Amino acid sequence: MVEKPEISNSDLSINILKIYEPYFLMIPNYYQVFTELINNIIYKDNDSSFSLQYKLFYGLMASSTVGCEYLLYDFEKSFLDIGGDKSWIEEGLKCKNIPEQIRGMATINNILAHKPWSMVWGHFSEFKNGLSVFLFQSAIILTSVQRLASIISSLNSLIQKNIEDEKKGKNFEKLKDEQKTKDEKNNKDELAKKKKRQKSDNLEDEIEKVIISVKKNYKKNKNKKEEETKDKEIKNIKDIFKKYISEFIVSYNNFNPHIEKYLLEEDFNWKTNAKYFYFDYAGKEMDYLDKELKLLENLALENEDDNNKGINLFKLRNDIEKYIGVIFGITDDEYNYHQINESLSIELKRVIKKIACYPDQILEQELESCLEILTKEQLVYLIFIVTSIKQKISLTFFAKAFDDFISINKSLKNNNIDN
Repeated sequence: MVEKPEISNSDLSINILKIYEPYFLMIPNYYQVFTELINNIIYKDNDSSFSLQYKLFYGLMASSTVGCEYLLYDFEKSFLDIGGDKSWIEEGLKCKNIPEQIRGMATINNILAHKPWSMVWGHFSEFKNGLSVFLFQSAIILTSVQRLASIISSLNSLIQKNIEDEKKGKNFEKLKDEQKTKDEKNNKDELAKKKKRQKSDNLEDEIEKVIISVKKNYKKNKNKKEEETKDKEIKNIKDIFKKYISEFIVSYNNFNPHIEKYLLEEDFNWKTNAKYFYFDYAGKEMDYLDKELKLLENLALENEDDNNKGINLFKLRNDIEKYIGVIFGITDDEYNYHQINESLSIELKRVIKKIACYPDQILEQELESCLEILTKEQLVYLIFIVTSIKQKISLTFFAKAFDDFISINKSLKNNNIDN
């Protein structure tokens, strides 16, 4: 078990959702659960195998490998806020003060982000016995941050557009009101207009309640002088990405069926195999993750019935999951893969693949093209479910490699006994 330093998070302000908060608030009940997941598995110094300092450093590693500047900046700032070792920031993974186990997760971090199918039992060989809890907690934290970074990167062009609008004096609420007005003018059905207005009012009330609930326990005011001082301590983000990731596999590499073997769902999958490893070894973290995953999987957007664009993402979720599975080397013999081409357009598949594989490369025009066939709420929901599926796939390959690791070790021990 990794030794825990004396560091408290009592004064840590959790504001990582600020820049993309308006998009999460389109689905307020999910926003609350996702925030609960992130806050509890990363920002709380609980009785897990490692401390807040180690988890925040994982945040640096995970946001770096995905290439999310905003999130890297936020984790680096939080790391300094709680009094983390500055040498970790200055030297990165080369720093000798970083515990061996934390540094040893760097390669696994990159694999889970970009090439999860290449995860094998040998990646656990450098870890000492008795670190099973540490490994599975680490996997949940790293993939959760990777997922958060992917969401931010996927929304980046919309976020930047929103920031530009705010600079012009148009905040997010004004934009919603303008869109609402346009919708009402174009809608000739007075009953439908009344229904939409009522839904909007209810949503605004619900959003306000969620914001109060999520943020009531955190400090709202900070000393500006302290903030300015800490900002000076943080170096240029673009120059430090490379410090927190290993040199092995730092960018997405498409699954090659001619070289790699597919993982069959009937042999090992998330629902019947992988997730129980996480319940066994990372109970608290898995409880929060399972709650968030279940809500997202069962979440039917309220506006699906009113959508006049002809697409119901909730009904297409299974096809999306199978499509992402093939990209990352998982197949289901009982599924008709021709159905993917029938239900998902080429343009939509292209965006789905980018969200799952290289979200930092999504172009504004690609998101705009999606908004021609999806509502903005549906687009946000699509990003949520794609990144969720990708996280489960990464965690599945991690659990499969660990299962192989256990089996091989048992086999070696039995052979030694026989000999």
